[in-house]
Amino acid sequence: MAALLNITRLLFKTLPDMILSGWAVLLLLVAGAVVFLQYRRVAVTEAELFGIPKHTPLSQTLQSLALGALGGIAGSLLLSLAGVGLVEAPGAASALLYLWPVSIGLGAINPRFICFAYSGTLLSLSYLVFGWPKVDVASLVGLIAIMHMVEAFLIWVSGPTCATPMTIGGQDGEPVAGFTLQRFWPVPLVLPLFALAGHAPMAMPTWWPLLRPDAAMAGGALPFGWQLVPVVVTMGYSDLAISAPPSQRARQSSQTLLVYSGLLLLLAVASSHFRPLLWVAALFSGLGHEAMAVLSGRLQLLGVPYLRRPPKGVGILDVLPGSPAEAGGLRSGAVVLTVDDYEVHSREEFHDALLEAPPYVRIMFRMGRQLEHCRVPRPAQGLFGFGAILLPEPGDRALAKLRRPAFFRRSRLE
Repeated sequence: MAALLNITRLLFKTLPDMILSGWAVLLLLVAGAVVFLQYRRVAVTEAELFGIPKHTPLSQTLQSLALGALGGIAGSLLLSLAGVGLVEAPGAASALLYLWPVSIGLGAINPRFICFAYSGTLLSLSYLVFGWPKVDVASLVGLIAIMHMVEAFLIWVSGPTCATPMTIGGQDGEPVAGFTLQRFWPVPLVLPLFALAGHAPMAMPTWWPLLRPDAAMAGGALPFGWQLVPVVVTMGYSDLAISAPPSQRARQSSQTLLVYSGLLLLLAVASSHFRPLLWVAALFSGLGHEAMAVLSGRLQLLGVPYLRRPPKGVGILDVLPGSPAEAGGLRSGAVVLTVDDYEVHSREEFHDALLEAPPYVRIMFRMGRQLEHCRVPRPAQGLFGFGAILLPEPGDRALAKLRRPAFFRRSRLE
């Protein structure tokens, strides 16, 4: 226990050194810029669809930096206390130097393949089959597992906070209402690096590290020394919320990802003691991630949409920030029943009622089983200035099409 407390103190001593180091700050700035560009892309899409963006890129980026720092602290603790890190063979480059270019290359094929789960599988299989590049498969898979645990935490905390309303072409061709969820986080981590040139600043328990470094990496020369080294990774989350609200969908994704990462970590630990399992761990990293993604997408596509056109009134998919609809308390899932005592049952009726209303318009709407009322200034442009995004009606065109999912191709918007 004393050794684990000492490594915790060493970890928190290393974190400020990382923050103050020039290259680490540069990496954080680069990761932050990448995240900002991703949020800017989302904002541009929202502005094209709705006139104004629902989310501002700068505020989303700052929030992601703060949450990424928290996730980095939690992940660094897990990595260091369990002894899950990278193994560096003499004269060989760090596995991270291979992971990044392979991930970027895969991302050029499909953006979601930029995940380390896929590049980790390719690198591990390359080493197991050809002996190059030199990577400790168990340690690499264990690192990927811990990273996905951190990602599961970040999705749980902030996964639904950047939800973009969308209508998607359904199985029968009619548009289905839902949300696209997209979040990105720059995550600074401090992890153990095991190498012959490393140093062991303190004695550790006999079980530490959980993942035994591969003796073949150094021609049988063990034990390796170890040291804590800082790295920066960028994590991303992209999902659909059709059969469940964004908050519930994010929780489901987080739980599923936690199960996947837990199984992957168990395989990594087992394979570090029983080497034939390295093949299983390497394959499960990518194939398990793909199966999780495909099953998740199919559940959303085949499930019953949680937002459906009501038999009476006009359904609200979402409201725009700063709009009269938001000021009046309307939100996703609301059903507008009357506008100044005039019943509305379609987009056209809603628009006409707003145009003909007095300077302050009274609206009655239902949230679940509860009736609510609001009084807001009449928008001069009718529904176009009200700021409400309505559920699709018969004859509407979907804003996006969804490709049919295959095993190596998750459902994708076009």
